[in-house]
Amino acid sequence: MAASRPRILIVDDDAHVRRSLAEAALALGLVPVEADDGVRALAYTRTTVPEVVVTDLRMPRLGGERLIQMLRSTPNMANVPILVLTADDTRQTRVRLLEAGADDFLSKPWDAEELRARLVALCRRARVAVSLTTVTRERDRARSTLQERNRELERLTIGLVAALERANSLNDSDTGNHIRRVCLYARSLSTAAGCAAAFAQDIYHYAGLHDVGKVGIRDAILKKPGELTPDEFEEMKHHTLIGADLLRSAGLPQMACNIAQHHHERWDGAGYPHGLCGEQIPLEARVVAVVDVFDAMASRRCYKAAFSFREAFAELQAVAGAHLDPALVETFLGLEGRIRAIMADHADEELPARAWSL
Repeated sequence: MAASRPRILIVDDDAHVRRSLAEAALALGLVPVEADDGVRALAYTRTTVPEVVVTDLRMPRLGGERLIQMLRSTPNMANVPILVLTADDTRQTRVRLLEAGADDFLSKPWDAEELRARLVALCRRARVAVSLTTVTRERDRARSTLQERNRELERLTIGLVAALERANSLNDSDTGNHIRRVCLYARSLSTAAGCAAAFAQDIYHYAGLHDVGKVGIRDAILKKPGELTPDEFEEMKHHTLIGADLLRSAGLPQMACNIAQHHHERWDGAGYPHGLCGEQIPLEARVVAVVDVFDAMASRRCYKAAFSFREAFAELQAVAGAHLDPALVETFLGLEGRIRAIMADHADEELPARAWSL
């Protein structure tokens, strides 16, 4: 289908002037639409948007300056080029009209060649404006769609994380609120350590999956009272790899996989599964290691009693620089008030009172 020809709205109370302008427009391939005053011009633009407006300045009922102001206050006419024809070409008048929203001027009587040149330029400007508006609209639509898809992906991811957390807690009933506490500790520590807000929120979502790989470990090992044999401990180590593979296959982000796979690495390189050391260990895994170790010490398990709060803090200090990232330990120890609040809000049902004592 052929594109419709551009429309030019000609506003002047002089019929001879309108006819002359219309002939010039037709010669350029434009479709002229005539109005003998601003009131009729304004009524026309309520239903149809012209590519260009050419208006006289002094007209009955509604003059050119007021017409321009009213057109510019209408959303669909805010960017349509406006050319003013006037015998008053004083600097004061031009400044006032520019402030009202005019784009160009042509003095009466006009030069036919100059009129054609200005109309061509304004039509070109109108096409650019329309193209820009279309591109902007498409961009905003695409951005809105992308944002909605991201929100949907986030909802699906959070739902999957919650389901995996639930499966993990069902597999190891002694952990109680351990998963929730680790998530809250990890977010607080990340924020205090200066990590970006997005990082802190992501680690809050994924920290609870650190031990999800235990679903692949026998209950006889998971719930064994007392220490594991060397062979049993080697089997237990596999939960880090099982967890990372599980999360990777589920399509979760690399942060989640890193946490599951590397939260048992040690700062001195003596951890597992890969013997990474120092900053070779992903930051998210180092954060989770600190909070996981603390919560494990401060919680009762079937194979051990709980440390008191002070005992757990002292033990963290003792293993900083060997087992755990020393800078993160120092930061965590500075969050005592926040840690105590999380412990109180998410206490295990049968946690001995001494675990909260000084």
